[in-house]
Amino acid sequence: MKTIWLIANSRSGSTDEGGINAVRGKIAALGARLDRFIDLAGEDLPDPGDAPPDIIASLGGDGTANAVIERYGSKDCPPLLILPGGTMNLLAKKLHGEEADIFEVLEKALSGDIPEEFLPVLKGPDFSSLVGIIAGPATAWGEVRENMREGGIGAFIEKVQDALSQTFDGKPIRLAGAEGEHSAIYIEPESDGLHAHSVQTENVADLAAHGWAWLNRDFLGGPTEELAQGQTMALEGGGRQIGLLVDGERMKARAPLTLTWALCPARFIATDLG
Repeated sequence: MKTIWLIANSRSGSTDEGGINAVRGKIAALGARLDRFIDLAGEDLPDPGDAPPDIIASLGGDGTANAVIERYGSKDCPPLLILPGGTMNLLAKKLHGEEADIFEVLEKALSGDIPEEFLPVLKGPDFSSLVGIIAGPATAWGEVRENMREGGIGAFIEKVQDALSQTFDGKPIRLAGAEGEHSAIYIEPESDGLHAHSVQTENVADLAAHGWAWLNRDFLGGPTEELAQGQTMALEGGGRQIGLLVDGERMKARAPLTLTWALCPARFIATDLG
């Protein structure tokens, strides 16, 4: 009988009590034993100690997953099962496929010996991503996505106008050693290094294609062009700070920005890496 720790945040808008209880019930129905449930809303993540579980499962979005990886992301800790329970679910989709379903993932993960995987990671000065980042003034569209999700039409219209201005009038960025300036560059960690793609936003049609793709968590769904591949990359331009979308969340970093490739030490249960 496999033993599991389940970690979730009951205060998260996408992980309510009903969803948590359904996952707990599914774990029991599959013949596993839930040794511990940790609610990030009121608990710190404990040390596995001398009697660790067979699996540590994260139920929630990328924020919950990142907290679990930061705490248990080492070869000495149990393997991690990232369940899709949030809004973006970027890492869960990478590990289990685009159509990942919580209960199907649990069935596969607990049905037999699923290989454990080590994933490549992109590292910045104070952030990291197992999925990829977008850099440049066009990242202002990240706030448009947030306002669409929250349903505020007035704020949404204002953010669209601001995003259009930032995309076409903001200071472009460039990849050191490559020609051209860009309003957005997408960089993702792959097994052989970092891959950089120019996100083309030359007209409103391009923006519409990217906007629809980004809302569906596909950052290469619009017009793109591969720029470079390597273990280290540097982004220049864009003023003093470069706008970023890291795992879909907007932030800023000081320019120039150096990014490096590494292998994440965490062990992941992957039911479908594509």
